[in-house]
Amino acid sequence: MTTARVTQLNLIAFKSFRDEVLPLSAMTLLIGRNSSGKSNALDGLEVLARLAEGEDLIDALDGRRREIGAVRGGSEGCAPHGLNDFTLGCIVELDDEPYEYRVRIEVRPDIRIIAESLHGYGVAAASGARSYGPIFETRRAGAPGLGIEAEIHNGKRGTNPPSRFRDSRLILTQIPLVVSGSNRAERSVISAVTTVQSALRGIFHFDPIPHLMRDFAKGRDVELRRTGENLSPALRNLQTSDPGAFKRIEELVRLIADDGVREISFFNSELGDVMLALQEARGADRKSVERTPAREMSDGLLRFIGIATALLSPQNGLDIDAAVSTTASTDRPQPSSGVLIVLEELENGLHPSQAHRVLQLVRESSMIAGTSVLITTHSPALLDAAEGSLNSNIIVCHRDQQTGHSRLTRITDLPGYAIALAEGSLGAAVTTGKLSDLEPEPSDYAEFQRLLGLG
Repeated sequence: MTTARVTQLNLIAFKSFRDEVLPLSAMTLLIGRNSSGKSNALDGLEVLARLAEGEDLIDALDGRRREIGAVRGGSEGCAPHGLNDFTLGCIVELDDEPYEYRVRIEVRPDIRIIAESLHGYGVAAASGARSYGPIFETRRAGAPGLGIEAEIHNGKRGTNPPSRFRDSRLILTQIPLVVSGSNRAERSVISAVTTVQSALRGIFHFDPIPHLMRDFAKGRDVELRRTGENLSPALRNLQTSDPGAFKRIEELVRLIADDGVREISFFNSELGDVMLALQEARGADRKSVERTPAREMSDGLLRFIGIATALLSPQNGLDIDAAVSTTASTDRPQPSSGVLIVLEELENGLHPSQAHRVLQLVRESSMIAGTSVLITTHSPALLDAAEGSLNSNIIVCHRDQQTGHSRLTRITDLPGYAIALAEGSLGAAVTTGKLSDLEPEPSDYAEFQRLLGLG
């Protein structure tokens, strides 16, 4: 089955960004100094993921009805300084065909959609010919409270007639409710909007909180939540659903803990609650076995087990609902939704010597069909482990010295990249500031080749 994946985030006017692009590969590393804008970029993904669920803007962004609360800074914090609105977009790919989505949201005086569009491949109603163009796009926004008009591709000659939508939630999520799918042009519209919506809903920002992972959790709560609070039942479920992945986690825990860990086991309460435990060999002869419950484990180890579980879980093992139901059939097979797992500061709580093992785990996850991983890191050891072709997937977030805006640049496009590698490790070059806060310049590897004796 084909898979729809978010392959690019467009930060058009969002927080500290202006017209910047974050490319998203199967595995992407985002690095940069504190306050460079890394978290702002991740917030952009979070905003799109929340809005794609179909909630009203104020509920999704300000957390009015959400247990996890508002996005960082709330809706008003999404607008760049001096502006009353923000604009985000993305590219979703399906079978190498791009769908380009964009939305502009006003946050003052009212929170509402003022522009939204989706471009992709539509189908002519009569001939069935496919062509790239607008799937839908809004007209100029009117006064608040009157809704917003959008022209939807109908596959016929002439101008598409407008339809009126609520301006308090994404039109992307409203179209499947009003387009009947009575002909192939309408079905192509439904296919396009559901493809983008499900890919966005597949963004899983995992932020494990160790103290929440130490208690018993309900045994039936098996879809891993974003805080990792139900790690124990999720991991026990993985033991049954994917024994190979569970054994891989056990193997990694043995290497990380380095304390005679034999296996992962579980405590069970009379009420069906579950708590993770480790079977550990003790004593000089290592013949005595003790069980260490989650409440006695270190923060770093619990966080690592949570990350490993998130990365190696099948798509239905995470607390996301990327499926989008529609009432109309389409003319092409419906794609499965890709999952984009977002991890901040992957190295937290781990010794630098474990960097290569952690990065290998991320690599393994990115090889699972339909899974992409975006991580942020400050770890020189982790960067040193990201050798070879992976360097092109390292994105540096830095501030423009003149405007103060955040910028995103592939590390391979930064001046001094080739010489820095010739002189030492990538981690050392970043740590010493050789590859930070610099403007990109055209690639010129002549000096690098000279140092290698090739020029």
